[in-house]
Amino acid sequence: MRLSFFLASLLLVCGKAAAEENAPYLILPDSFGRPMVGTVVNGIGPLPFIIDTGASKSIVYRSLTAMIGLQAMPNQSKRILTATGYKRVLVYPVTDFFVLGRTLNVSETVALPDIIGSDAKGLIGVDLLAGLTLYVDLEAGAANLKPSGPTGDEWVTIQGRPVAYGSLALEINIGGLDIPVIVDTGASDTVINVAGSEAIGRSSTGVSRESITASMSGGREMVFASLRVPSFKIGEFERTDMRLVVADVPVFTMLGARDVPAIILGMDLLGQQPFAIDFKNWRLNIKPREQRD
Repeated sequence: MRLSFFLASLLLVCGKAAAEENAPYLILPDSFGRPMVGTVVNGIGPLPFIIDTGASKSIVYRSLTAMIGLQAMPNQSKRILTATGYKRVLVYPVTDFFVLGRTLNVSETVALPDIIGSDAKGLIGVDLLAGLTLYVDLEAGAANLKPSGPTGDEWVTIQGRPVAYGSLALEINIGGLDIPVIVDTGASDTVINVAGSEAIGRSSTGVSRESITASMSGGREMVFASLRVPSFKIGEFERTDMRLVVADVPVFTMLGARDVPAIILGMDLLGQQPFAIDFKNWRLNIKPREQRD
């Protein structure tokens, strides 16, 4: 899908507006509800990149390599883990990514297949977010990257821990059962593995099951089972009537959670209210919508 002139114009405006210190950067949801922000690659842009707190590295999509004239490095490739499993991909030389007022100086990146149906041209991973706090308000279309986390009684703070290559993990409680989760802004849906689905079925009441159709990486649509749970809690933050997609995606295996309950916390939950992810103190901060200014 070609980037629309309207979207390109908005992303260009965001880069100028955010020149002021602490000014928020404009974000827009892609067609799957994931936050996109204007990013400059090798001095070219801004280009729409997904902010992906579940990705270890910032990468580009293949259409961008042609758009900005990147040539693959001869005889070089890498085997990486994607949402649908391991892939061997080409390596491209880059000098930097500039986004959210920060420059990530790198010498190379990899290119993945474009996501059909999304305007995104790449991913911003935790390599650029490390040690800082990412602020996101999807409804207001604003994001920022600051040295410290939020303060004030209007924010609910949940302590977590680092996992994998620098993502944030914490605990979610469903029907009295505590399940570890990874906070992943690159996931459109909240996903629970089969082991977690079975454990909730044994321990909780009021859980219903249904089938849904969802898009996977690359735009491929698949039919999944889903659970609708009456309530869940993350620390003191609570939501009711939440749908969880049931799927044993490869990341669960990578984290050693193939056979124990685990969840990927996606934008269907996170995007409902302002939130901040503190990559220094390993905290998720949520500002419930009813308490917004």
